[in-house]
Amino acid sequence: MARPTTKSCILDGAALADAPAVYRALGDALGAPAYFGHNPDALWDAIGDYHGEPVEIVWRHSAQSAARLGRAFEQIVAVLRRAEQEGRAKLRLD
Repeated sequence: MARPTTKSCILDGAALADAPAVYRALGDALGAPAYFGHNPDALWDAIGDYHGEPVEIVWRHSAQSAARLGRAFEQIVAVLRRAEQEGRAKLRLD
């Protein structure tokens, strides 16, 4: 049996202007439906709905995102870390 293809997502914090842009990028990478909400709960659901290898997420220029997004950055990272603990994601902040 073939192993599922690992999905990967590279976020460029220098290019992402706001939280909705981050959620759109993550939703696209996860193949989330068009009605995907731009919030932590929707992100958690989208990660849970993906039935493949853990999603690999590399967030480049994450310090810029942290400064620009504030609490939204913390919320997104918390969801991704929780998914990582459950074996659903691999997160690297650069």
